[in-house]
Amino acid sequence: MKLTGIMTKSFIVNIFLVVLKIISGIIFNSYALIADGVHSISDLMSDVFVILGIKHSLKPADDEHPFGHGKFEYVLSFVLGLSIILIAYNLGKNVIINFNNIVKVPSIISLIVVVVVVIIKLYLATYLIRKGKEVDSQIISASGKESLTDVFSSIVVFFGIVSVIIGERLDITWLLKGDKVASIIIAVFIVKIGAQIIYDAVKSMQGKSVSKEICAVYKNQIKNIKGVIDVDHIDMISYGPYYQALVDIRVDGNKTVKQGHDIADRVTKELYDSEKICHVVVHVNPEE
Repeated sequence: MKLTGIMTKSFIVNIFLVVLKIISGIIFNSYALIADGVHSISDLMSDVFVILGIKHSLKPADDEHPFGHGKFEYVLSFVLGLSIILIAYNLGKNVIINFNNIVKVPSIISLIVVVVVVIIKLYLATYLIRKGKEVDSQIISASGKESLTDVFSSIVVFFGIVSVIIGERLDITWLLKGDKVASIIIAVFIVKIGAQIIYDAVKSMQGKSVSKEICAVYKNQIKNIKGVIDVDHIDMISYGPYYQALVDIRVDGNKTVKQGHDIADRVTKELYDSEKICHVVVHVNPEE
């Protein structure tokens, strides 16, 4: 499946980044780099949740779920948001508790690691955002935006490490706290991400409209169907990776009920031909 293939690539990249950041942070004495590695664990968890969510969401409709299982990904997103906030809390708490401990000066090599991380993560973020738009997947786009915040947190790590190195060489005590301050800032970043994921999940559970641009594509498609004079109204609602479509079409008022029904049936079949449509309701309006 195309969606899971996209997220599998992201999962592999994030495994590499987690290992790179945490091991480099330990070897080169950078609290902020370790914290950034923990941040990447949240990305890794996000990938796992997204892959599981997509697989479950794509299950066909059944008696208990006549519209399919599309909203399952919103439930997983909500749980993911809570998990990320918990990670941020533990990370920030540990840094604050050890804030006044003796500072270990990070190696300059750690700066090279951060630059490599930023380049890789920036590429991954743009890839996911682009693919999310191409396949119109909210959860993939959200994963890309979360990856983009990881780029910003890595930049914070860079300046935190630079601060400690300068503080040690110029004997400026307050700059030696830069690495730990960067860790706290990253924890705040992670909390913001978790809160945003929870907010988006709750909003989507309530029913989120499909963008006007996508509705326009389907509207033009319906207009080209034989017997349809115009589309009076179209509502489309996101249901996980699928859409529900409610359409009002206008037909010749002189048509019989049977003819009007046949036109509506053609519209329904045309929409169901799209793998993105899980439910269709067509209402026929006669032209005066």
